[in-house]
Amino acid sequence: MTNKKAINWIAIMDWILLVLIGTIIGASIMLWRQDVTVSKLVQEHESRYSKFSAIDYLLESEFYDQNALSGAYDKMIDWALVWYVDALDDPYTTYLTKENNTDLLNELEENAWFAGIWAVIEKKDDYALISEVIKRSPAAKAWLLPLDRIYMVDNQTIQDLDVNEVVSLIRWEKWTEVNLLIRRPEKNNSEHTQFSIPIVRDDVNVPSVTSELIQKNGKNLLYLEVSIIASHTTSLLLEEVRDAIDEVHQIDWIILDLRWNSWWYLEEAVKLLWHFFEKWHVVVKSKYMAYEDIDHLSEWRWELWNYPIVVIVDQLTASAGEIIALALQEKWTPLIWMQTFGKWSIQSVEDFADGSSLKYTVWKRYSPNNISIDKEWVTPDIEISRDYEVYQKDGTDNQLEKAKEELLKIIK
Repeated sequence: MTNKKAINWIAIMDWILLVLIGTIIGASIMLWRQDVTVSKLVQEHESRYSKFSAIDYLLESEFYDQNALSGAYDKMIDWALVWYVDALDDPYTTYLTKENNTDLLNELEENAWFAGIWAVIEKKDDYALISEVIKRSPAAKAWLLPLDRIYMVDNQTIQDLDVNEVVSLIRWEKWTEVNLLIRRPEKNNSEHTQFSIPIVRDDVNVPSVTSELIQKNGKNLLYLEVSIIASHTTSLLLEEVRDAIDEVHQIDWIILDLRWNSWWYLEEAVKLLWHFFEKWHVVVKSKYMAYEDIDHLSEWRWELWNYPIVVIVDQLTASAGEIIALALQEKWTPLIWMQTFGKWSIQSVEDFADGSSLKYTVWKRYSPNNISIDKEWVTPDIEISRDYEVYQKDGTDNQLEKAKEELLKIIK
């Protein structure tokens, strides 16, 4: 018995020793592979930027005017980075120098960028890029679009101006007029349409959600217009729904108007969609390069999912507005009007100590059916252009009237 126990103990010790040796060897291999990977990345980095280093060395050692060189280093690096990032051909990824850094989030909170024409701009090399256009704003009434490029303000070129100087030219007293020279890229970005347009400056107060009760064939239609998807949009929309139910006791169908809705928060778009889907339904997917993908699920709160609904979109329905539109379309909700804008990417901003920043695309969104329309668009089921002559004449919205017709078909 004694010998048998001793033999078993020795076997156990041998097994433990083998596990320890295996663990050490495995860890060593992992560390070796990690070192090899890091070394490979360093070599690739050195090879990639060898020309930059060579040019820098030649200028430092042989360029005649060393005083000019020493005073231009920061500017040289800044403009090298501007063109380096622009070569990605992603209009939403950009390096902003200290002078051109808009600090966009702070400006949006203070509404400083919206004075005058109510458009958000970023300064590029020789033009100002329009990033966002606010619904019912002077810029919207002039049919300015995101990605339009401003080259001149009141016949003055802006090539050598920073973003603050451009804004100071556009902003002025209420009811005064500013003339902008615009170049608009086509979908393939190979051609640009150029035009000059006068815009009357004004102050604009845009509510996030408005509603109207419409009686049609004995039915109660709730028209919901969502102008901006911001931090409290969902609660405001539900408040409008509750008020309508309190007034008429029953809502038979809903029209959701997302025209000119080109922004903001993904989280709020997801929360709004909760109320149109059954619980735990995927409403949008987020796919990253550096992080794990995320499926955003509905957390059912309100029984809006069983209402007949029609959604109205246009070419300025983008970002969060497109998330809502495509998710509802895949749920067999008819979309009316025109193709949407086609922005399904999300950017992050990295601020640097010198005041410059990098805004770059970090992930893209996909529909519940795994469809991405980034740089393309959501195609409507029923395409109908807005009749502006009739609208200006008697206020008739032909797209809204079409939405009513489609809901009647659904109900029948």
